[in-house]
Amino acid sequence: MLKHRRMRILLVLLVSWAATAGVQKFRGELPWSTAASQAVLWAGLVAFVWWFAEWTQVQRRRT
Repeated sequence: MLKHRRMRILLVLLVSWAATAGVQKFRGELPWSTAASQAVLWAGLVAFVWWFAEWTQVQRRRT
């Protein structure tokens, strides 16, 4: 995959934001501005969980 961790986290953040905003827009019938702003929180949570999972794996490999 991508070599740099920051790029992977950014990619996860963008993809999860787009997916969440799309689901909220088309299933929740919200305007794009509302769906996009609400999706930021969920995308941040997904990216944090991804970062934490990678961080714990790096710590395990080093020991």
